[in-house]
Amino acid sequence: MSSVRRLRFAVVLVVSVILAATACSSSSSGGSGGGTLQVWVRGAGDAQKAYQALLDAFTKKTGVKTQLFMTLTDFETKVNAAASAHKLPDVVVDDAAQTGAFRSEGIVQEVDRASITGGDQIADATWNVAKDLSGKYYAVPFSVQANLLFVRNDWLQKLHLSAPTTWDDLATAAKAFTKQDPNGNGKADTFGLDVPGSTSRGYISWYWSTFLWQAGGDYFKPAGEGKYTSTINSPAAVTAATYFEKFFCTDHSVQPSAVNDVTADTNKVFQSGTAGLYFTGPYAFATADATAVKGHYSVVAPPSGPKSAQTLAEATNIFLMAGSKRTDEAKQLAEYMITPEAQQIGMTAVASSTIVRLPVNTTVNAATAHKGDQRWTLAQQLYTTQGHFEADYMPNWTAFRQATSDALNKMVASCGDPKSTLDSLNGTFQNLLKQQGVAG
Repeated sequence: MSSVRRLRFAVVLVVSVILAATACSSSSSGGSGGGTLQVWVRGAGDAQKAYQALLDAFTKKTGVKTQLFMTLTDFETKVNAAASAHKLPDVVVDDAAQTGAFRSEGIVQEVDRASITGGDQIADATWNVAKDLSGKYYAVPFSVQANLLFVRNDWLQKLHLSAPTTWDDLATAAKAFTKQDPNGNGKADTFGLDVPGSTSRGYISWYWSTFLWQAGGDYFKPAGEGKYTSTINSPAAVTAATYFEKFFCTDHSVQPSAVNDVTADTNKVFQSGTAGLYFTGPYAFATADATAVKGHYSVVAPPSGPKSAQTLAEATNIFLMAGSKRTDEAKQLAEYMITPEAQQIGMTAVASSTIVRLPVNTTVNAATAHKGDQRWTLAQQLYTTQGHFEADYMPNWTAFRQATSDALNKMVASCGDPKSTLDSLNGTFQNLLKQQGVAG
């Protein structure tokens, strides 16, 4: 081959390589690159089996391979560390309470609600938990729930009481369960209200929210143009804090470990027969039914407060993470997770872990999925009619929740003054609103 021909061949070869590389680059720039979809989930225990069953079904249907990573207590720390290292997973499944924080950190992609196949089968009220302050969507809802009241009906019968329907009834039952030996063993070893009062992850604020709303209070009020003012020290909020503190400081009708307990602890408190009144979500049916309290408790609507019977609602969201090279597959997974098939898997594949607490897909019925168990009918009704979400839309709601938890935990531990506690917390709220640029 002549030198000229060799030169021409080399040029053609180089150009061919460049075009091939460009074509490969173009094919992956839309997020449809090959490899394994990295899916991170906040959870523990048998939830891993349930999520794996769902992901396996997705892979069987689409051919897209997935790799699941799961942890519980330090999940967001690991997400933030991955973001700092520019090694975020493709999909994160976490509490809706993280929506504002993830958005403000710039680690999640905006979601075009109209482009999500099956998104029209999710109710508007549920889609709202995926919004930020601007009204844009940054997640796809996967599971929802609202708290019910679990109550030891055998203790009620022994003490000739009815299931509580008002705040006064709740306080009366809590005192009776603490003082009147409802288990009949002659020992002072039972308590009324089972409270996760730890500051960890803002548990005590999360729990107290129901009382705040039932008293007619809220954390914020709109001030126009996307701005907000704090209402955490309103008269209604003081009423809620005063009522809550009485369980700890006047009636002494909460479990002794309450100020340190997270929900993993309070689950055990109720299931061991130590406390007889527990506000929690329907996911606890499976774990409670696997213990000695099965058949000895019932679930009822939370008792009404002075203004309403609202109860804490929660959601689990699917976040499509920024920087992913597999955005098409990530979107495919999100769309699959809201299908009736996937919602059914999430409710029933692993009896001990209902990762879909209540289905977000409105064509799916929870009670039917759980073989006619009417507790799920009540759970669905409460979510639809009385469920009230926290302020997940705030740029960093978790900071407000943590500040509230620190204040409430200190108040009930030291039996401090509720109004002074909330007045001080109001100042913290106003500073956080200013820091986040949303103070009105």
